[in-house]
Amino acid sequence: MNNMVSNRSNSSSSSPYGQTVSNQLSATATATKPLKGIIFDMDGTLIQLNVVNELIQQIYQVADEDPLGKCLERDDLDVMIAKLSPEGQRKAKQMIVEMLQRHVDNMTIQEGGPELVAFLARIGVKRAVLTRNYERNAIIMQQMYAQVMTEATFDLIIGKDTPYDTSFPPEQEIPKADRIRQICNIWGCDTNEVIMMGDSITDDIVEGNRAGCGGTVLLQPIGYQLNRFYGTRIGDSRERTPTMCVESLTDVRHFFAAQMNTDVCHQHGDM
Repeated sequence: MNNMVSNRSNSSSSSPYGQTVSNQLSATATATKPLKGIIFDMDGTLIQLNVVNELIQQIYQVADEDPLGKCLERDDLDVMIAKLSPEGQRKAKQMIVEMLQRHVDNMTIQEGGPELVAFLARIGVKRAVLTRNYERNAIIMQQMYAQVMTEATFDLIIGKDTPYDTSFPPEQEIPKADRIRQICNIWGCDTNEVIMMGDSITDDIVEGNRAGCGGTVLLQPIGYQLNRFYGTRIGDSRERTPTMCVESLTDVRHFFAAQMNTDVCHQHGDM
């Protein structure tokens, strides 16, 4: 992955990681500010997918049977559900509650996740979880990580029901791009100082690019996108183009570690 390294910045950074991680993420990255944090999707990223794809298929079936849903674009689930009939919305929302509970009951940590999060904690990079799952379920995931880590896990967790601000109705889903800006505001940094990482092109990558993140990383276990039901392809638009694709969270840790070692060598004139 070293061929993805781009030009380096000479600005200083408080992180021992060096000042150029977001630049080095991809040859196409343009961010020039130091990396402050990484924002992780949860389902399919920090934990393994088990019911999410099944949920998407069942929601689509509800839409197919709904008088208002047959012609709706199969894109963002929350947008589509909001356009269904009242009965269709009720069925879809109840299905989501039941299947997310199944998801929690069978939650499995993604391989390489704790090691990556621990590595980022050691080098001073902030970690946030941004998920369309419920906050309480994300906290359960955090507790699972804490059981196998000695380092701090996540600095911030934001779920679909985490309060945003009073201008939005409590039941309204907040776009991830706005949530990314919310996280950066809490951290006191710009969006081009963070990386968005997830397994969904239409959700994590699109929203990260819309927010102006310094980089977007698409996790593709076994080399393919798990969430394939939206009919979109990687790179079929600028917003759906990640700056890097990886097959595992271990790959991400190895990439960052290699870049840190390269920075250290440069700082000591060894390269």
